[in-house]
Amino acid sequence: MNAQGRAVEYKLIYRLRFRLHDGKGREYIAPTEMRAQRDISINDSQVLAKQSEESLLYRDMQTDLVQQLLRRIAAVRPRADQG
Repeated sequence: MNAQGRAVEYKLIYRLRFRLHDGKGREYIAPTEMRAQRDISINDSQVLAKQSEESLLYRDMQTDLVQQLLRRIAAVRPRADQG
């Protein structure tokens, strides 16, 4: 907090919840939550710049989580008995 009682730093959190199953009820990945977080400092004199930075950070976190999700899906190998 600054002298005026305003927050000077925020934590941005992006969560992605998913599970992977087929139409026959076979589950390949149990319900899972992935999370990314970034810290952002706030300066009252740079509000517009910080709004742009926040948008970029959210997009970066989303990209990171989507890449992790795709790697997890690519690593799934159906069991032989699930043919």
